[in-house]
Amino acid sequence: MNIPKPTAFSYIRFSTPEQALGDSERRQIDAAQRYADQHGLELDTRTFRDHGVSAFRGKNAKMGALRALLRQAEDGDIPAGSYLIVESMDRLSRTIPRKAVKTLEALCEAGLTVVTLDDGQVYTEARLDKEPYAFMVVYMVAIRANEESLRKGRRVAEAWAAKRGRADSEKLTAICPYWLHLKPTRKAFVVIEERAEIVRRIVQEALEGQGQERIARQLNEEGVKTFGRGERWYKSTIGKLLRSPALAGFYQPHKMAYGEDGVRQREPDGPLVAGYYPPVISEEDYARLQAGLDGKRAPYRRITHAITNPLAGIARCGLCGASMTQVAKGNRAKPRLVCSRAKVGAGCSYRSIPTEDIWAALRDPMLSADAPTGSDKSREQWEAIRRERMGAEVQLSNLANAIRDGVSASVLGPQISAAERSLKALNEQERAVEQRMLAETPHSVKRRLAALGAVLEDGDADAATVNRHLRENVSAIIIHPDMPEHMEAASMDVRWLHGGESSVAIGGFAAFPINPERK
Repeated sequence: MNIPKPTAFSYIRFSTPEQALGDSERRQIDAAQRYADQHGLELDTRTFRDHGVSAFRGKNAKMGALRALLRQAEDGDIPAGSYLIVESMDRLSRTIPRKAVKTLEALCEAGLTVVTLDDGQVYTEARLDKEPYAFMVVYMVAIRANEESLRKGRRVAEAWAAKRGRADSEKLTAICPYWLHLKPTRKAFVVIEERAEIVRRIVQEALEGQGQERIARQLNEEGVKTFGRGERWYKSTIGKLLRSPALAGFYQPHKMAYGEDGVRQREPDGPLVAGYYPPVISEEDYARLQAGLDGKRAPYRRITHAITNPLAGIARCGLCGASMTQVAKGNRAKPRLVCSRAKVGAGCSYRSIPTEDIWAALRDPMLSADAPTGSDKSREQWEAIRRERMGAEVQLSNLANAIRDGVSASVLGPQISAAERSLKALNEQERAVEQRMLAETPHSVKRRLAALGAVLEDGDADAATVNRHLRENVSAIIIHPDMPEHMEAASMDVRWLHGGESSVAIGGFAAFPINPERK
């Protein structure tokens, strides 16, 4: 009578494509076959493979072949008593030791006998129950595997940090935005002017208030070729392009990190490197663009209707805070501003001010002279965040050195995780303040104010153009109608986007009450 041999399965994992091209897979399969032959096992043809999957964060235990194998064992599709052959414990897990032990425990509780070939250990549920020392063996092996992964990660990070330190004289990689290419000397990038013109067009249309979907549709309708392999422009493509700091010549270093779900993803690593790429737009335009994309400035919201009131979304009632709307009585009547709440009888005093008086006040040289021209507050904030960020980097480096000197990674793990989270948050804050600094430099503010002044003096500028320039400089204009009963003349407060506030009288023409029933 032939007694069927126990079934064995091999689990193979490697995390890089280079290992796939080498002998990593063949070596692991051959070793599993030798063990099966020596111990009277039938090696199943179903080899469970996790190609390009790291075990450092336990991703292979949450998804992929290892998770599939465990599920089949739990469901009974793999018979209890079957063998799982792995080259070493670190093929199953390089994550923190506690989770590594948990992975092995789950496999054994599902009825599998786990064999690690490098040290000849055989783990079963019964052995784990009877021999506490077996847990110690697994735990110590897991500590070694986890610390090895940490050391590898540090070496890679240190190598890239050294390369970033040479970024002024040497380009880190040939990978670059689609509108650039690297010279053969690897010392500089060159602008592909044909593509750069398309990029500038996209940026300009976004600054003028066009939505990303509309921009993509227009490019497709005109047959403009994409930069990559795709045949069509999409909203997501436009959005990614508009967010790229490379537009203004900045390089954002990245690193690969693992999320809570174990998925490896790119995330920013450190501050922007200025002057790394040749810019295709100015830093000022880039700052305006990012402010609009972040929703901080109204001119970049998609315009779905024609603007007829240059003060739309800007003018507010000084009595109740509601928006002010433009009205005109008859075809020949001059437009006036009135509180929107008062207009519908919602409680505010119905007082109107001629729009032309607002323009006269905005053109007043005293107002432009009084306008702030930027401040150093953002720079002070940036320097404080930068100092804090550098301190967090030192702390993380000290923790890494402690592990190198022999302190267990499992002991310092929580501190390392907290330091990494803190550093990530500080990097994000630093980048946000950098963008604000670009928009708040005295040079940028003066340019925007000069452009606004020119538009206000231009009698032919349309309402949408005036509105856009106002929004680039002003967050709100608070209109205070005259109050004859209190002997107060009409005035307005201009709140500047770059900080500060200026007040000016609305001279010459007094606002006067209007009978709401005659509206």
